[in-house]
Amino acid sequence: MLAQSCCLRLLILLLLFTTIGSVPKKSLKYFTNRKLRERRIKLFGTKKTEIQSLLISTWNYTDANLQAWSVLQQGPRRTRQAVIQGCMACQNQRCGRLLTGRSSPDTEGALTLEAAIMDGESLEYGAVAGMNGVRNAILVADAVLKYTKHSVLVGKSATKFARSLGYKEEYLTDARTRNVLKKWRSNGCQPNFWRDVHPSPAENCGPYSPLPEHMHQHPMHQEYAIIQGQHDQLAFLALDAEGKFHVASQSSGAQFRIPGRVGDSAVPGAGIYADNEVGGAVASGDGDVLMRHLPAFLAVEAMRAGKEPDKAAELVVQRLLRHNTEFNGAVVVVNRRGIYAAACAGLDEFHFVVSGGKEYLSMARVERVKCLERENEVIDGGPKGLFPTIPEKHKVP
Repeated sequence: MLAQSCCLRLLILLLLFTTIGSVPKKSLKYFTNRKLRERRIKLFGTKKTEIQSLLISTWNYTDANLQAWSVLQQGPRRTRQAVIQGCMACQNQRCGRLLTGRSSPDTEGALTLEAAIMDGESLEYGAVAGMNGVRNAILVADAVLKYTKHSVLVGKSATKFARSLGYKEEYLTDARTRNVLKKWRSNGCQPNFWRDVHPSPAENCGPYSPLPEHMHQHPMHQEYAIIQGQHDQLAFLALDAEGKFHVASQSSGAQFRIPGRVGDSAVPGAGIYADNEVGGAVASGDGDVLMRHLPAFLAVEAMRAGKEPDKAAELVVQRLLRHNTEFNGAVVVVNRRGIYAAACAGLDEFHFVVSGGKEYLSMARVERVKCLERENEVIDGGPKGLFPTIPEKHKVP
């Protein structure tokens, strides 16, 4: 009996020691799992966030937005086709006389187009610039992305590349183009993009020669007036229910530009940028300013650093104004959940068109961001502008 009692006590003690030794491990495992669960809930919620398809285009061309939206609604992974269709929809007068190309010649009367497209998943980018004689520039830009290891093709070589893929070459200049150019020349070639040359580019057509460096003035001025309904650039952003982004832009180039000029539509991060992990952005306005600061790229990186779309848009526009006090234009920013916002400067108001989204499911609604007086001027001599954090919501009548 005594031996059995001793064995029983030893067994109980052994069980107690085993249990006590295992408690910290189990507690630590439970504590770690609980912390991970709490962190996941904080970051992502208790369940996966549902994404609503979204189609945004700059300015107020509702027909083009509707065409792009109809493509996006055909099924998953249609973002690329949607933004391409949007750009192609503006090849006629429905998107203003400048975007058709025939009323936007350079100073020698040549008509050239530029376009770009970016895949938010692979971050691949395809663009053409200064391309003459091929109407559907966005299709050629897409071909650069799909069939080459390059990102941008320009000038006559871009036209030759398009012809090699079967795109028809056309003579785009017509009587309308010649009349536009004739009127511009009769007005002393105003406006133009020359500076610090002789004779004065404000009164003469040239030819010009450089002024001595000590006579350079570097005047601050807007690139050119942006008038509602008359724009030479248009951008599209598409987000599908799987969280996939594509962005695209197409432009006829700034009217009366110096031949050879490349605009923001062809420069990565200037007019468009997207990354599925973060979001996307499109910008419009002074093209040469946009190229210097890459606002679409900056907006996406601001969101990557933790800013919400409204704060990212505001940050980018303020940065542009800090270095270019006469900037006029806007940026529209969308995060990977489909939340969007816009900010603008130097205009009475900026219009963009939205289809889909989480809160407003109506198609092709025009949204407006007003650029009003700031209460406190920060930049002497700069444009008056308010940077609204949330765009006003207006349904199309």
